[in-house]
Parts: sequence; C-alpha cells; structure tokens
Amino acid sequence: MKTVIYRRVGWLLISTIIVFAAGCATAPEVVYVKEAQRVTTQALEPVMLESADLGGDLSGKFKEKLSGISTEELTTVVQTEIANTKRFKKVLLNSSEGDTYIIQPRVDIVDSYIAKIPTDPTRKKYTVKARVRLDVLFYNQNGQKELIKSFYDQRTLEEKISAKVALEPEQIRDYYRRAINTAFRSAADQLGNGFNPSYEMGELSQLNDRTAVVTMNTSKVRKVPKKQQAIEVMGENNQVAAGLSEVIINDGSVVGKVFQAGGPSVKPGMKVRARINAMLMDI
Repeated sequence: MKTVIYRRVGWLLISTIIVFAAGCATAPEVVYVKEAQRVTTQALEPVMLESADLGGDLSGKFKEKLSGISTEELTTVVQTEIANTKRFKKVLLNSSEGDTYIIQPRVDIVDSYIAKIPTDPTRKKYTVKARVRLDVLFYNQNGQKELIKSFYDQRTLEEKISAKVALEPEQIRDYYRRAINTAFRSAADQLGNGFNPSYEMGELSQLNDRTAVVTMNTSKVRKVPKKQQAIEVMGENNQVAAGLSEVIINDGSVVGKVFQAGGPSVKPGMKVRARINAMLMDI
C-alpha cells in the first residue's frame, strides 16, 4: 500500500513539474496594460535642457560664491546624469521643436560656515550647504509654459580642518562645486526615474469608414507633445488592434484615422488607450 501511495505522489509531483515547466515555456514576454496604470518604456522622446535661468543664478545672487563655475559645466552634469537613466532618447540643449518638455536647472541655496570643535581645539569644522532644483515645464507651440513638477536635492559637506588654516577662495569654490555637482546628479537621477509614461483609457464611440471618435478624459492627453502621442485601439487580451493617426484632441474626445496591420476588425465599443507623460508623484 505504501509503495502505491509513494508512486502516486511521485507521479503527481512529476505531473506538476511538467505543467509548471510548460507554463513557463509558453508565458508571453510582453505584458499588455489592462487599465490606466504606470508602465516603463525603453525611452521617451527628446527633452530640452534650458540653462538661461541657471546662468542668471551664477551671474546674479551667487556671483561671488560661484565665480569660476560655468553654466556649461553644471548643465553637462545634469545632461549626463539624465541620459544615464535611459528614460529619454536625447537630452537637447537650448533647442526646441513644437510641443516639448523643458528642464530648467536652478541653484536655490549655497552657503558655508565654520564652527569650533569643543573636544578638539586644534581643529575646526567647515560646512558647506547647497540646494538645487530641476523644474520640469510643458512648453507648447504657442509659447505657453506650465510647471509640471520640481525635483529638489540638498547636500551638506563637512570637513575637519586645522584651526590655524585659512581656506583660500579656490578651495572654498571647490567645496561649493562638489556640493552642487552632487546635488544636481541626485536631482537629475530622481527626474529621469520619475518621468514615466502612463495610459489614459477611453472607448471607441463612433466609427465612420476610417474616421474614429474616441470618448475619454483628454486633460492630460492634450499636454503630450505630438511626437510622443500614441493612441491605440485594444482588442482581445489587451493586444493592440489598431492605431490612430492625424489625431485631433478635443475636450473629452479624440478624433483620428484608423490604421492597422492585420488583427481583429475595429468596431465601436472597443477600449482605447492614449499614452500620457505623467510625473510619478510618489518620489
């Protein structure tokens, strides 16, 4: 009896393993979005890095503290770090074509002070504080700008030095540079990882020949630059059945021409998803 039970258990385990293996082998690699949820793509369209206001910070209120630190140096730090997040195809400098997103680096605080160390009168503590931010703005073809979100980072550098030492201006500037560069790298990393496409869901309400009318909330869709617009009709299993071209975005509706390569026929009542560039608010 025990032998029979063991054999049955053995066959059951083998069968389970076979089914599990078959399931893994046939599992789809692509996961289609069922609802308006956050997704990650390889890269979004280019964004523009605008440095005019940063130049004003360096030549204005922080002129004495940051003399010798150029706008080009800091924008290169930001540009490189954002590119390293691989969220954008390109990070352009001070150039724009039509609707786009603009990233504006700014310096908010740069300060330093010296304090005595009660337990060690032979040394003193030199502290540098720097706070920077990256403003993300939506810029349309009419020249209108709208602030979407700001990413901040504050850095504090502390160094114990001899009580007899007087820091030279070049040394102080180097401390400022280190603090600001580190803060900008951190803020740029936050921005790159926080700028993520999402989907707004709607429904194909009318179809006349190839002209489709989609009902959906277009408040966020209308802010997406034309190069980044992707409006798709979803078929069974949430796979893309068709796309829309020559899109016109109205208040509460989208009109466009249907194009498809095979797949199920498009008809009213089908779900439609439109990509929106949403800043994740949980960062």
